[in-house]
Parts: sequence; C-alpha cells; structure tokens
Amino acid sequence: MGSRLSFEVKAKDIGARVGLLEIGGKKIETPALMPVVNPRREVLSPRELREEFNVSAVMTNAYILLRDEELRGEVLDKGVHGLLGFDGVVATDSGSFQLMQYGNVLTSNKEIIGFQNKIGSDIGSFLDIPSMPDAFKARAEEQLDLTLERAKEARGVADFIVNAGIQGSSYLDLRARAAKEIGEDFRLCAVGGIVGIMEDYRFSDLVDIIATVKKNIPLDRVVHAFGLGHPMVFSLAAALGCDLFDSAAYALYARDGRYLTAMGTLHLDNLSYLPCCCPVCSRYGLELKELEGDEKVRELARHNLYVSFEELARVKQAIHEGSLWNLLSVRLRSHPLLLSALQSLSEHGEWLSTLDRITGKSSFYHLGPEAEHRTEVINVRERLKRVDSKRTIKMPPFGDVPVELSSIYPFVSYMAPDSVGREEVYAQVRDIDRLRAMMDYQFGSGAGSLIPERVRIKNSRRTGRMRWVYLDGELFASLRASDNWIIPKEKMALSLREKFPYPLLRVSVDDEAKPFVEEGKSVFCKFVLEIDDNLRCMDEVLVVDKDDNLIRVGTLHLSPREVMDYNKGMAVRVR
Repeated sequence: MGSRLSFEVKAKDIGARVGLLEIGGKKIETPALMPVVNPRREVLSPRELREEFNVSAVMTNAYILLRDEELRGEVLDKGVHGLLGFDGVVATDSGSFQLMQYGNVLTSNKEIIGFQNKIGSDIGSFLDIPSMPDAFKARAEEQLDLTLERAKEARGVADFIVNAGIQGSSYLDLRARAAKEIGEDFRLCAVGGIVGIMEDYRFSDLVDIIATVKKNIPLDRVVHAFGLGHPMVFSLAAALGCDLFDSAAYALYARDGRYLTAMGTLHLDNLSYLPCCCPVCSRYGLELKELEGDEKVRELARHNLYVSFEELARVKQAIHEGSLWNLLSVRLRSHPLLLSALQSLSEHGEWLSTLDRITGKSSFYHLGPEAEHRTEVINVRERLKRVDSKRTIKMPPFGDVPVELSSIYPFVSYMAPDSVGREEVYAQVRDIDRLRAMMDYQFGSGAGSLIPERVRIKNSRRTGRMRWVYLDGELFASLRASDNWIIPKEKMALSLREKFPYPLLRVSVDDEAKPFVEEGKSVFCKFVLEIDDNLRCMDEVLVVDKDDNLIRVGTLHLSPREVMDYNKGMAVRVR
C-alpha cells in the first residue's frame, strides 16, 4: 500500500488527539490543516505557505492536473512536489469534488490512481462517489457500492497512502457499513460528502456522521474530514476524533470578500473594525477594504489562514491541557445551529466517555447546561457510585459529591458561579477518611479497606494537603500534586492485585516486553495482551505478566480500546 504510514498519539482529550503522523519519512503534527492549492490559480504558493505558516502538508487536485494539457506535461516531468515547489507532504484529490459538482468527470478510477502514482503523490485518492445530503437512499447505496468497488481496486495499484473516502450521504447505516469496510483495509480514512452538510449548517448531522465513522473503524486509523476548513468547527471535529482537515475556504472566501473568524464568517465590506491582530490586520487595518483585485484577495486569504492556524493551535493547546470541553462551550455558542450540535454530541456521550481522560490538570468550568453532557461528568458520576459517604456537597453537574473527595480532580478545580465554602468543608474531614474514599473512587469499591488506621500520612508544608502515605515505615503511596491522584507504591500495588481479581486494574503484557518494563521502560501498545475495559486514560494501573505477576505500576496513556487497536505508541508510562 505504498509508502509507510505511522501514527502515534502524544496527548488526548475527549475523542481528540494530538499525534505525530509520519508518511514516507515526512512528519505532520495532528490535528493538521492542509491548505488546498489550485494548480491553475494560486492565491498563495506552497513555498509561501511553508515559509509564512510552517505548513507541513498541502492538498491539490490531481484531476485538474490530468485534464490540463500544459500542467499535465509539467507535472509528469517534475513530479507534483517539483511542480508546486514544496518538499512537504502533498495530498491529491481524484476529481470526486468535480464529480459531485458537475455529475461527471473525464477519467476512470484506474487512470486517476495511475496518474497519482506517476506524479509522486504522498497521499492520493481513488475516485469515490460523493452522495448529496438527503439523496434517495437507493441512489446513495448504489453510489456507495461503486465507491467500495473502487476502494478495492485502489488497494492493488496505489503506490501512495490512500485517502480512502467513506460515503453514504446522511444515512448512518450506510456510513457504518462503509466505515467497517474502508477501516479494515486502509490506514487513512476520509469522511467524505460532508461539504454540503456544512454549507447548510447541519452541524447535528455532521456530528452523527463523524461519530458513526469513528465508532466503526479501528481507533488507530487517521481520520481526514474532507472539505472541513472553517475554524469555527475545528474544535467540534477534533473532539470527535478528526486528525486532518483541508481548506480551500481561505482562498474561496477571500475571492468573495469574506473574512474568517473563529466564531463565524463576516463580510469585509460590512466591518467598521477588524477584530483581529494578525500581521495582515495589523498592517492594513480598515485599509484592507481599499485594496484592489488580486492584492486584496491575497491579503484577505493570508488573514483567513492566520485565523485558521491560530484556532488549530488553540485546539491543540486545549487537548494538552485537558480543557477542550471549556473551548467547546464557547465555540458551540457562536451560532444557534452549531449549538444544536451539542444535543447530538450528548447522544454519543457514553462512547466518548470511554475515550476521555479520567483526570487532568485544568480547571473544570461549569459554563452552562451543556456541562451535564460532558464526558468527564459521565465518568465521574459512574465512579461516585463506588463511594459511600454520609456527608456530601452539591456540585452541579456532578450532583452530590462526598466531602472526602473535595481535594481530587475534578472537584478540587471545580469552578462555578456559586462554588464557595468548599475549603471549610475540606478542613472538617480526617485525612484517613479522605484517603479511603479516594481509594474507592479511583480503584473500586472496597479499595479503601486497604488503608488501616496505623498508616502515617505526611502532608505538604506548602498546601497542607496529603502528599505521602507510609505503612509500617514503608512508603505505601504518594499523591500527585496536580490532581491529588493516588500513586501506588509496590506494597499498595500488591495489595490491590490481591483485592481485585484479574483483569481488574490490570494491563497484561507479553513475555517479550516484560524485561524492558522491569527496567522501567514504558509499555507499548503492541505488547499488551489484555486490559481492563473499565479503566480510563490517565488511570493508575497494575502492569502484570500473563501469569498476573506484578511488574510495575504506571499511568494509562490511552483508552483501553485504543491500546488494543494501536500497534505503535505508548500504552502505559511506568515509573
């Protein structure tokens, strides 16, 4: 299947991931935006995109190159990288967009695949058949059948990484079928046929389509949202697990005098102020409106790209912080129909909660009624069932929270308009009772019984909070400063192994990995034999061998399903 693709997750939040995608030795940090370059009419050259915006991947249209006699000769001679003057990743489209727009293209699937082979595309496409939103189902099914036939044809002849289109119009059963077949055979899966849905602001349908695709492909597949190029939806698409976006909007909107913002689109001529401090807006101010012809288009396109890449950086920072929900709460209010996507998102909450982190560093902001549907809330409510307490404090949207848990994430960093008085409650609880409740919450009902009265708890001089737990003169556990999560030492880990039967709390590794893990090296996904499905990303886990002998303790880096789906990357960071 052409040049090698590898993908490794570096950070995650909700269903989003910051990852390192490598294609043929060229690296892309995801989520990534691939600006679309029109080979007939460049607004900004790929070289300028690289130098000014540090773009690592661009997209162009192989069908246009094939049908233009002059360009065809030049690209066959120089290759697509030589033609564009770009040494990064070049992705090419097959003409599917033209097929959707005009109903016909003058090429075959085999011809366009062969042409992309010849011009050296890093990522290429077969000629999938996009179905219009709400097409008759029989027609959409017929088009999907042909798309899947063409996908099989591409498997045998493509020398590039195939950007495999998943079609099916608005019919989720067709999307599920396509995702299963495409996801089995291809590492890069493209959610196609969504441009019309976005143009109609049908964000709820967009959520359902992307979620259906993600649920039906292995989680190590890279996901490209075809044509999703507006910054107002980057956070939403990323939260659902999209890794690549492509944008022709920066140039198309510029030609139409449209000015992108992270909250929507404005018409430049209607602006009395420029709500942006990018280099373009800082240089020109409202004089941007007075520029003529190509210069105006070019400068407005530059602004549109600055806004797009700024928003993408904001999304990636939120993923690293674990604050993507906070960003979504703001972005989903930028348009009434975008806010309607929240209902669809909540309907996929149980699935997303299995992917999300159980703890984090950022504050939990209660910013409105959508907090009820946050994945952290779903996970927290489930874990609260483990803890028996007679004294609680009300913390919407979590409900009644045992006062013993008020010092751990997310309760310790809970921010709401009326979040007062918790420190006074915290001070009224014995440390040992707090520790036992935290054990139950973190590891399971009954874990608190592993904390006998004779333990000695040492508190931080600076904060006064628990930091170290000793049992019979030996360090039994420590508490992480960022979230007060309990970090078991060997003696506690052995007690947990005895208390909870296999496979609870466990990540089991094969014999090949065992000596490396014993030395303190991280556990990699490909060596995991089994994992407790009840665990969540960032849980503390027991790393055991196939005979349930304890090897190490560590922090789970991915969700259980991701660990089992991935063949590359870290599963557990051991200490």
